[in-house]
Amino acid sequence: MPEIAEVEHARRQCHTNILNRAIAKVETADDNLIFVSGDHTHYAKQLKGCTIIDTKRWGKYFVLVLDNGQSMVCHFGMTGSLKFKHEKKDDDAWPPRFWKLILTFDAAKKGKKKVKDENDAPMVMAFCDARRLGRLRLLDGDPMKQEPISKLGFDPLQNLPDDDAFHTMVTKRAVPIKALLLDQAFSAGVGNWIADEILYHARVHPAQYANTLTEKQCKTIREQMVYVCELAVESEADESILPDHWLMTYRWNKGKGKGKGKLPNGHTLAFETVGGRTSAFVPALQKLPTGTKRRRSAKKEDD
Repeated sequence: MPEIAEVEHARRQCHTNILNRAIAKVETADDNLIFVSGDHTHYAKQLKGCTIIDTKRWGKYFVLVLDNGQSMVCHFGMTGSLKFKHEKKDDDAWPPRFWKLILTFDAAKKGKKKVKDENDAPMVMAFCDARRLGRLRLLDGDPMKQEPISKLGFDPLQNLPDDDAFHTMVTKRAVPIKALLLDQAFSAGVGNWIADEILYHARVHPAQYANTLTEKQCKTIREQMVYVCELAVESEADESILPDHWLMTYRWNKGKGKGKGKLPNGHTLAFETVGGRTSAFVPALQKLPTGTKRRRSAKKEDD
Protein backbone atom coordinates (compact mmCIF):
# COMPACT_ATOMS: atom_id res chain seq x y z
CA MET A 1 0.00 0.00 0.00
CA PRO A 2 1.35 3.48 -0.84
CA GLU A 3 2.43 5.27 2.34
CA ILE A 4 3.67 8.75 3.17
CA ALA A 5 6.77 8.42 0.97
CA GLU A 6 4.96 7.21 -2.14
CA VAL A 7 2.17 9.76 -1.74
CA GLU A 8 4.56 12.68 -1.20
CA HIS A 9 6.46 11.52 -4.28
CA ALA A 10 3.20 11.65 -6.27
CA ARG A 11 2.46 15.15 -4.96
CA ARG A 12 5.92 16.34 -5.94
CA GLN A 13 5.48 14.86 -9.41
CA CYS A 14 2.27 16.83 -9.79
CA HIS A 15 3.86 20.01 -8.46
CA THR A 16 6.70 19.70 -10.94
CA ASN A 17 4.74 18.61 -14.00
CA ILE A 18 1.25 20.12 -13.90
CA LEU A 19 1.32 23.16 -11.61
CA ASN A 20 -0.10 26.23 -13.43
CA ARG A 21 -1.21 24.12 -16.38
CA ALA A 22 -4.81 24.15 -17.61
CA ILE A 23 -6.67 20.89 -18.18
CA ALA A 24 -7.43 20.66 -21.89
CA LYS A 25 -8.96 17.19 -21.99
CA VAL A 26 -10.47 14.81 -19.43
CA GLU A 27 -11.02 11.09 -19.95
CA THR A 28 -12.80 9.01 -17.30
CA ALA A 29 -13.59 5.32 -16.87
CA ASP A 30 -17.01 4.33 -15.60
CA ASP A 31 -16.23 3.37 -11.99
CA ASN A 32 -18.58 4.26 -9.16
CA LEU A 33 -16.06 3.19 -6.51
CA ILE A 34 -13.17 5.41 -7.55
CA PHE A 35 -15.27 8.51 -8.21
CA VAL A 36 -16.88 9.44 -4.90
CA SER A 37 -18.38 12.85 -5.68
CA GLY A 38 -20.81 11.79 -8.37
CA ASP A 39 -20.79 10.00 -11.71
CA HIS A 40 -17.49 9.86 -13.58
CA THR A 41 -18.91 12.21 -16.23
CA HIS A 42 -19.36 14.86 -13.50
CA TYR A 43 -15.59 14.89 -12.99
CA ALA A 44 -15.02 15.38 -16.71
CA LYS A 45 -17.32 18.42 -16.75
CA GLN A 46 -15.90 19.96 -13.57
CA LEU A 47 -12.23 19.46 -14.36
CA LYS A 48 -12.04 20.52 -18.01
CA GLY A 49 -10.63 24.02 -18.38
CA CYS A 50 -9.44 24.26 -14.79
CA THR A 51 -5.85 25.10 -13.85
CA ILE A 52 -3.88 23.41 -11.07
CA ILE A 53 -2.80 26.26 -8.78
CA ASP A 54 -1.36 24.30 -5.85
CA THR A 55 -0.70 20.82 -4.48
CA LYS A 56 -0.99 19.61 -0.89
CA ARG A 57 -0.61 16.40 1.11
CA TRP A 58 -1.80 15.13 4.46
CA GLY A 59 -1.04 11.57 5.44
CA LYS A 60 -1.85 9.27 2.54
CA TYR A 61 -3.97 11.87 0.73
CA PHE A 62 -2.70 14.35 -1.83
CA VAL A 63 -4.67 17.27 -3.18
CA LEU A 64 -4.79 19.10 -6.49
CA VAL A 65 -6.09 22.63 -5.88
CA LEU A 66 -8.03 24.08 -8.82
CA ASP A 67 -8.61 27.69 -9.84
CA ASN A 68 -12.41 27.28 -9.74
CA GLY A 69 -12.52 26.99 -5.93
CA GLN A 70 -12.59 23.22 -5.92
CA SER A 71 -9.95 20.64 -5.06
CA MET A 72 -9.52 17.04 -6.09
CA VAL A 73 -8.58 14.92 -3.07
CA CYS A 74 -6.79 11.74 -4.12
CA HIS A 75 -6.11 8.49 -2.27
CA PHE A 76 -4.29 5.51 -3.79
CA GLY A 77 -5.86 2.77 -1.67
CA MET A 78 -3.84 -0.45 -1.98
CA THR A 79 -2.69 -0.33 -5.61
CA GLY A 80 -3.29 3.17 -6.95
CA SER A 81 -0.61 5.14 -8.77
CA LEU A 82 0.05 8.08 -11.06
CA LYS A 83 1.60 7.62 -14.47
CA PHE A 84 2.92 10.35 -16.75
CA LYS A 85 3.01 9.66 -20.46
CA HIS A 86 6.37 11.35 -20.97
CA GLU A 87 7.97 8.98 -18.43
CA LYS A 88 6.75 5.73 -19.99
CA LYS A 89 9.19 3.31 -21.59
CA ASP A 90 9.03 2.73 -25.32
CA ASP A 91 7.37 -0.67 -24.96
CA ASP A 92 4.82 0.48 -22.35
CA ALA A 93 1.22 0.75 -23.52
CA TRP A 94 -0.76 3.99 -23.34
CA PRO A 95 -3.35 4.38 -21.95
CA PRO A 96 -1.89 2.30 -19.10
CA ARG A 97 -3.73 -0.68 -17.68
CA PHE A 98 -6.38 -0.01 -15.05
CA TRP A 99 -6.58 3.72 -15.81
CA LYS A 100 -9.51 5.54 -14.22
CA LEU A 101 -8.77 9.17 -15.01
CA ILE A 102 -6.55 10.69 -17.69
CA LEU A 103 -5.86 14.43 -17.71
CA THR A 104 -4.22 16.17 -20.67
CA PHE A 105 -2.78 19.57 -19.82
CA ASP A 106 -1.97 22.52 -22.06
CA ALA A 107 1.59 22.74 -23.27
CA ALA A 108 2.35 26.17 -21.84
CA LYS A 109 2.05 27.02 -18.17
CA LYS A 110 -0.19 29.96 -17.28
CA GLY A 111 1.66 33.21 -16.86
CA LYS A 112 4.61 32.00 -18.92
CA LYS A 113 5.78 34.19 -21.78
CA LYS A 114 4.96 32.83 -25.20
CA VAL A 115 8.53 31.92 -26.06
CA LYS A 116 9.34 28.66 -27.78
CA ASP A 117 10.64 26.21 -25.20
CA GLU A 118 11.47 22.55 -25.82
CA ASN A 119 9.96 21.74 -22.43
CA ASP A 120 6.58 23.15 -23.46
CA ALA A 121 4.62 20.11 -24.53
CA PRO A 122 1.19 18.79 -23.55
CA MET A 123 1.44 16.92 -20.26
CA VAL A 124 -0.62 13.75 -19.87
CA MET A 125 -1.24 12.13 -16.48
CA ALA A 126 -3.20 9.00 -15.58
CA PHE A 127 -4.61 7.85 -12.24
CA CYS A 128 -4.58 4.03 -12.26
CA ASP A 129 -5.88 1.46 -9.79
CA ALA A 130 -6.10 -2.29 -10.33
CA ARG A 131 -7.98 -3.17 -7.14
CA ARG A 132 -10.31 -0.15 -7.24
CA LEU A 133 -9.66 0.80 -3.61
CA GLY A 134 -8.41 4.28 -4.46
CA ARG A 135 -10.71 7.29 -4.21
CA LEU A 136 -11.08 10.63 -6.02
CA ARG A 137 -13.17 13.37 -4.43
CA LEU A 138 -14.11 16.84 -5.67
CA LEU A 139 -14.59 19.26 -2.78
CA ASP A 140 -15.54 22.93 -2.58
CA GLY A 141 -13.58 25.14 -0.19
CA ASP A 142 -10.58 24.15 1.93
CA PRO A 143 -10.08 20.36 1.62
CA MET A 144 -7.80 20.29 4.67
CA LYS A 145 -10.74 21.26 6.90
CA GLN A 146 -13.18 18.71 5.46
CA GLU A 147 -13.55 14.96 5.60
CA PRO A 148 -11.75 12.74 5.00
CA ILE A 149 -8.62 14.79 5.81
CA SER A 150 -10.16 16.53 8.82
CA LYS A 151 -10.64 13.13 10.50
CA LEU A 152 -6.94 12.26 10.29
CA GLY A 153 -4.36 12.52 13.04
CA PHE A 154 -1.09 14.44 12.93
CA ASP A 155 1.16 14.25 9.90
CA PRO A 156 4.71 13.26 10.98
CA LEU A 157 6.29 15.76 8.58
CA GLN A 158 3.90 18.66 9.11
CA ASN A 159 2.64 18.90 12.68
CA LEU A 160 4.25 16.23 14.81
CA PRO A 161 3.42 16.86 18.51
CA ASP A 162 6.27 17.74 20.86
CA ASP A 163 7.78 15.15 23.20
CA ASP A 164 5.39 15.71 26.09
CA ALA A 165 2.24 15.74 23.98
CA PHE A 166 3.39 12.68 22.04
CA HIS A 167 4.06 10.76 25.27
CA THR A 168 0.59 11.63 26.56
CA MET A 169 -1.12 10.65 23.31
CA VAL A 170 0.68 7.30 23.16
CA THR A 171 0.42 6.15 26.76
CA LYS A 172 -3.30 6.73 27.10
CA ARG A 173 -3.96 4.01 24.52
CA ALA A 174 -4.13 0.35 25.59
CA VAL A 175 -3.27 -1.15 22.20
CA PRO A 176 -0.07 -2.58 20.66
CA ILE A 177 2.17 0.27 19.57
CA LYS A 178 2.26 -1.07 16.00
CA ALA A 179 -1.54 -0.92 15.81
CA LEU A 180 -1.50 2.63 17.16
CA LEU A 181 1.04 3.81 14.58
CA LEU A 182 -1.11 2.32 11.82
CA ASP A 183 -4.21 4.13 13.07
CA GLN A 184 -4.64 7.02 10.62
CA ALA A 185 -6.63 8.94 13.23
CA PHE A 186 -3.42 8.91 15.31
CA SER A 187 -0.56 9.29 12.81
CA ALA A 188 -1.64 10.01 9.25
CA GLY A 189 0.61 8.58 6.56
CA VAL A 190 2.35 5.86 8.58
CA GLY A 191 1.75 2.47 6.99
CA ASN A 192 2.99 -1.05 7.52
CA TRP A 193 6.62 -0.93 6.45
CA ILE A 194 7.25 2.54 7.84
CA ALA A 195 5.75 1.58 11.23
CA ASP A 196 8.02 -1.47 11.38
CA GLU A 197 11.03 0.63 10.40
CA ILE A 198 10.28 3.20 13.12
CA LEU A 199 9.93 0.54 15.81
CA TYR A 200 13.07 -1.32 14.68
CA HIS A 201 15.21 1.81 14.95
CA ALA A 202 13.56 2.65 18.27
CA ARG A 203 14.23 -0.92 19.51
CA VAL A 204 10.59 -1.40 20.53
CA HIS A 205 8.65 -4.62 19.93
CA PRO A 206 5.59 -4.04 17.70
CA ALA A 207 3.32 -5.93 20.12
CA GLN A 208 4.29 -3.92 23.21
CA TYR A 209 1.26 -2.08 24.52
CA ALA A 210 1.38 1.68 24.09
CA ASN A 211 0.34 2.36 27.69
CA THR A 212 3.39 0.44 28.97
CA LEU A 213 5.96 2.52 27.11
CA THR A 214 8.33 4.67 29.12
CA GLU A 215 8.88 8.35 28.51
CA LYS A 216 12.29 7.53 27.03
CA GLN A 217 10.80 4.95 24.66
CA CYS A 218 8.15 7.42 23.49
CA LYS A 219 10.79 10.06 22.85
CA THR A 220 12.85 7.59 20.84
CA ILE A 221 9.84 6.47 18.79
CA ARG A 222 9.07 10.11 17.99
CA GLU A 223 12.67 10.78 16.96
CA GLN A 224 12.75 7.70 14.74
CA MET A 225 9.40 8.64 13.20
CA VAL A 226 10.96 11.87 11.96
CA TYR A 227 14.13 10.12 10.80
CA VAL A 228 12.35 7.32 8.92
CA CYS A 229 9.65 9.48 7.33
CA GLU A 230 12.05 12.20 6.20
CA LEU A 231 14.52 9.77 4.68
CA ALA A 232 11.77 7.68 3.06
CA VAL A 233 10.33 10.80 1.43
CA GLU A 234 13.72 12.08 0.26
CA SER A 235 14.41 8.69 -1.33
CA GLU A 236 11.20 9.23 -3.35
CA ALA A 237 9.98 5.80 -2.24
CA ASP A 238 12.89 4.08 -4.04
CA GLU A 239 13.98 1.29 -1.71
CA SER A 240 17.17 0.74 -3.72
CA ILE A 241 18.64 3.97 -2.31
CA LEU A 242 17.50 3.53 1.29
CA PRO A 243 20.21 2.74 3.87
CA ASP A 244 21.42 -0.86 3.73
CA HIS A 245 20.81 -1.38 7.44
CA TRP A 246 17.07 -0.67 7.17
CA LEU A 247 14.55 -3.52 7.34
CA MET A 248 12.88 -2.37 4.13
CA THR A 249 14.95 -4.32 1.62
CA TYR A 250 15.01 -7.54 3.69
CA ARG A 251 11.38 -7.83 4.79
CA TRP A 252 9.65 -8.88 1.60
CA ASN A 253 8.31 -12.40 1.17
CA LYS A 254 8.77 -12.80 4.91
CA GLY A 255 12.53 -12.84 4.72
CA LYS A 256 12.86 -15.21 1.75
CA GLY A 257 14.26 -12.50 -0.53
CA LYS A 258 17.41 -10.44 -0.10
CA GLY A 259 19.53 -11.62 2.84
CA LYS A 260 17.33 -14.70 3.42
CA GLY A 261 16.00 -13.22 6.64
CA LYS A 262 19.37 -11.93 7.87
CA LEU A 263 20.34 -8.28 8.26
CA PRO A 264 23.89 -7.03 7.53
CA ASN A 265 24.53 -6.91 11.30
CA GLY A 266 23.84 -10.65 11.49
CA HIS A 267 20.51 -10.39 13.30
CA THR A 268 17.60 -12.53 12.16
CA LEU A 269 14.22 -11.15 11.16
CA ALA A 270 10.99 -12.51 12.60
CA PHE A 271 7.40 -12.00 11.46
CA GLU A 272 4.23 -11.76 13.50
CA THR A 273 0.72 -10.47 12.88
CA VAL A 274 0.12 -7.35 14.96
CA GLY A 275 -2.78 -5.00 14.38
CA GLY A 276 -3.97 -7.19 11.54
CA ARG A 277 -0.78 -6.71 9.53
CA THR A 278 2.38 -8.72 9.03
CA SER A 279 5.05 -7.11 11.21
CA ALA A 280 8.78 -7.51 10.65
CA PHE A 281 11.06 -7.12 13.66
CA VAL A 282 14.35 -8.31 15.17
CA PRO A 283 13.72 -10.33 18.38
CA ALA A 284 17.30 -9.88 19.58
CA LEU A 285 16.89 -6.09 19.59
CA GLN A 286 13.17 -5.58 20.09
CA LYS A 287 12.26 -7.26 23.36
CA LEU A 288 8.68 -7.77 24.44
CA PRO A 289 8.24 -6.98 28.16
CA THR A 290 7.51 -10.00 30.35
CA GLY A 291 3.81 -10.59 30.86
CA THR A 292 2.66 -8.78 27.71
CA LYS A 293 -0.43 -10.46 26.28
CA ARG A 294 -0.26 -11.23 22.58
CA ARG A 295 -3.46 -10.69 20.65
CA ARG A 296 -3.11 -11.96 17.15
CA SER A 297 -5.67 -11.08 14.54
CA ALA A 298 -7.17 -13.92 12.55
CA LYS A 299 -7.13 -11.66 9.51
CA LYS A 300 -3.74 -11.47 7.84
CA GLU A 301 -2.58 -9.21 5.06
CA ASP A 302 0.49 -9.53 2.89
CA ASP A 303 3.16 -6.83 2.92
